[in-house]
Amino acid sequence: MNNKLYKIGFFALLIINIGLVVLFIFKPKPHMRQRGAREQISQKLAFSDEQEKQFGEMVEIHRQAIREILKEERTLVRSYFEQLSITTGSEDKELLLRQIMKLKKDKIVLTYNHFEKLKSICNEEQLAKFDEVIADVIPRLADSPGRPIKRRKQSD
Repeated sequence: MNNKLYKIGFFALLIINIGLVVLFIFKPKPHMRQRGAREQISQKLAFSDEQEKQFGEMVEIHRQAIREILKEERTLVRSYFEQLSITTGSEDKELLLRQIMKLKKDKIVLTYNHFEKLKSICNEEQLAKFDEVIADVIPRLADSPGRPIKRRKQSD
């Protein structure tokens, strides 16, 4: 009886150990953090040091402008939905919607102009790669399905 119990315990531990080894060997690899658009663009276009400096300045200006628009947009959207608990006229809602739509338009135009400026600092060799770079960036700009969503804490 005692010998039989040892055999069962041995095989149980053997199966558990084999299972653990298989899990360690075949476990899915953690995803590497994707590089940001700035690094991807810079690498694909192979910018010179001067171009890299210009591009960095352009990116910071663009980011700051987008942050301001997003901050204003969040405020307007919040005000729009707060009207559910406040009894006001529908003209307020329409005005807020027009303002929100204008901000969305401003973001698109601002980003388009940003990429026009980017294109203007490219040389002939880089311009040949520019369409490919833009094709890679468009899903990020359009919030395409399948794009990972980055959730941020609300900070305003």
